[in-house]
Amino acid sequence: MSEETLEPPLPPIDARTEAVAERLFGLKWALRKDSTEIIHEEWQTASEWIRDGYLRQAIEVLATADQAQPASADGSDYEERMRVEYRDLTARAGRLRDMLQRYADGTLDFELVCPISLLSRQLDVMDAYANLLRHRAKIEHVNLEKQDSATE
Repeated sequence: MSEETLEPPLPPIDARTEAVAERLFGLKWALRKDSTEIIHEEWQTASEWIRDGYLRQAIEVLATADQAQPASADGSDYEERMRVEYRDLTARAGRLRDMLQRYADGTLDFELVCPISLLSRQLDVMDAYANLLRHRAKIEHVNLEKQDSATE
């Protein structure tokens, strides 16, 4: 470990890690809309401790990305994404529907900031989208009620 930083030394850095580190470094310049050439020049002349910090971040980002599950080659995980999207949508719409009902009953335990008409319209749009998903699932022969094997 370095006495100055108490960080373990960096492993050998490949071109992929270097490119990701430079991109992370460049993100701080993105708000200024600097060109990639200026960012590359800044990266090349940055202090070693700055470059080390970004390289460590890049190593972490790449390790996480490499561990991520790739999309299945047969394309079947789009079906699970559709199921999850449908379940999330219907759950949110259900909560909104419940809140609107409590408002109508006068039992809502907080004061609405948003107009009730806008919330009602939001529910209408959510219901319409759920209907579109059901229609698409029927065409594509996707069972929206099927549970993911990981959650069973």
